[in-house]
Amino acid sequence: MLEVDKMLEKCGDFNRQQLIMLLLSSLINLLSAMHFVSSSIMNTVPKHWCADGLGSGPPPPNIDECKPFYSNSSNSGTCKKYNYESYMGFQSFVSEMNWICDDKWKLKQANNIAMAGCVLGTLVMGYLADLLGRVPILVFANVITVLGNFLTIFGVNFELFCMLRFLMSFVVNSNFSIIRILIVEYMRPSLHTVCLNICYGFLIYLGMVITPSIAILMGSWRRFMLLDALPIIVVPIFYYFVPESVQWLISRQKYDQAIESLRRVAKINGRQIDDSDFEEFIEDCKLSQQNTKTNPNLLHLFKTPRLRRTFLILLFEFTPWSLFRLVCVVRHWVLSIP
Repeated sequence: MLEVDKMLEKCGDFNRQQLIMLLLSSLINLLSAMHFVSSSIMNTVPKHWCADGLGSGPPPPNIDECKPFYSNSSNSGTCKKYNYESYMGFQSFVSEMNWICDDKWKLKQANNIAMAGCVLGTLVMGYLADLLGRVPILVFANVITVLGNFLTIFGVNFELFCMLRFLMSFVVNSNFSIIRILIVEYMRPSLHTVCLNICYGFLIYLGMVITPSIAILMGSWRRFMLLDALPIIVVPIFYYFVPESVQWLISRQKYDQAIESLRRVAKINGRQIDDSDFEEFIEDCKLSQQNTKTNPNLLHLFKTPRLRRTFLILLFEFTPWSLFRLVCVVRHWVLSIP
């Protein structure tokens, strides 16, 4: 809506409000990167070998070994206890739960369920954001992620662990994508590329680089997941510093709430806006909606050259990655079948 863009220029399209949103977005991206890497870290499979019948402190074998080194009438060739050679002293979830050898299928199944949750959540959470609003879904997604990380510490059985990983994967894409949409709406268009690349690309890269070192310093997957869950204390501030999408409020004909969001942006940015400007803005929005004869649908993406170009760019950018993830889900699922 052109009316929204003009109103945001008066309220301030790059000032304190936008800087606060960039800061929160950077924090979310950093934590999301830690969450992405946490699965690989906690599911690390260290070098292992069967400890049945071995004395104290034997030298580790050259390769992983699932069978006892010494067979006799008291064992049936099935190992009951394993030794691990942990990397820099880090104890992973796999080494604690012994999800190796005959139980390695559990790890593959858990990863399959997590990836399925990610694919399904991308569709459902986007629909909920259109139905209930951007900010509530943003807060909900971050709360579920942080609580899921904390509760995973107690997920010592297969079913509970899979359920928690599914829930976290279900909301993981919404953690950073929704606030990115809000930043695009409230920020000056000429600064979209620079600001989003800094708080999105750079912070996610930084988070992925430093997360393994943080995990090593923690020493175990439980302490690492606890550290990852601590940021829940900052989630409630989203309600106070992140305004709801004005365009979404206008599309739902919630005009009073749209004005309230704009007033809050103007107040934080130190701008004084006359009531007549807000009234004129709402009248223009109502007039624009009255002149719109049909409700937007998927086919409207091809209505104008600009929309067609943007849609095709996004399609070619994200489709290969989405197909790759789908192939990985199917492949892991097939390989995990006994």
